[in-house]
Order: sequence, then structure tokens, then C-alpha cells
Amino acid sequence: MIPFSYVSPTAQSRLFPLTHRDTLIAMQTFAMVCTLSLLLTLGFSPQRETPRQTINNEAAQRTPALRQLAAVRGEIIKVTRPSKGMLSITVRPAKEFQEVTVLARENDLVGSAVGRSGESDLLGLLSDDSHDDETITAAELNEGDVVSVIYDPARQNRALEIYLR
Repeated sequence: MIPFSYVSPTAQSRLFPLTHRDTLIAMQTFAMVCTLSLLLTLGFSPQRETPRQTINNEAAQRTPALRQLAAVRGEIIKVTRPSKGMLSITVRPAKEFQEVTVLARENDLVGSAVGRSGESDLLGLLSDDSHDDETITAAELNEGDVVSVIYDPARQNRALEIYLR
């Protein structure tokens, strides 16, 4: 039989004699190992970094390339039809600028530009202008009309918006 002193918690073990200092070092080592394991497991997890990178890559792929648009304001000097449903409109801006030819569809709507006259009615609500109700298309533009055109030089000067002055 095993004597009581071997299994008693209050008695000092003869197989593994430990001092108070040894017990303290063992507990500190155990706490340090557990803390480091936890930090390494959570801190360097590749799952946390991978979704951020894929989200940034997907956002970069979805973002369209920025395009540089151009605009011209001037008098229409020539309107031709290079193909069915398309118009080639040549606009002559101020004297120091070169003529610009833009492509537009015949059924593109032409907006009316805001006039800069000294009228007190800025929104056109009080005046009875007959041109306010008109909706015209690019096919109805004539030589001599003063227009403002926003176009895309990267797409063969395709007209994006046309305004009649």
C-alpha cells in the first residue's frame, strides 16, 4: 500500500520535490505560453487579410477608367449625314480656336441652354416663352445655330450632350 504522505496535497512529494519558487516559475511559463499561442493564432491569421485584398481588387476592377471629355460652344457651319441615322456637325468656336466636327444621332435630344439676359425671371416660370415647350432633335439643327456640345474625343468625337443657345 501507498503511504498517505505520498498522495497528501499538504505533504511534500518525494518523487518531484518542488519549492515555492519552482511552482511560481511553472505557472508564469504556462501563462506566457498560452498568451503567445493565442496572439500568434489570432494575430497572424491569413483569413483576416485575404478578404480585404480581394475586395480592393474587385473594386479596382469594377471602377471604370476615367475619361476626359471636351466641350465646344459656337456656330454650326456644316451638317452632313455620313450614314443612316447619324449626323456630322461642324462647329466653329471663337476665332482663336479650331473648328470641331462631332458625331451625333439624328434622334439625340437637344437641350435649351440657360440665357444670360438681365431678366428677373431666372427659372422661366413667369414668362410665356413659346420655345420652352419645344423638344427638338439633332436632325432639326440648322447652319447658323449657336450650340454648346459636350463630346468624347476617345470615341471619335461622339456628342454626349447638345444645347441650343
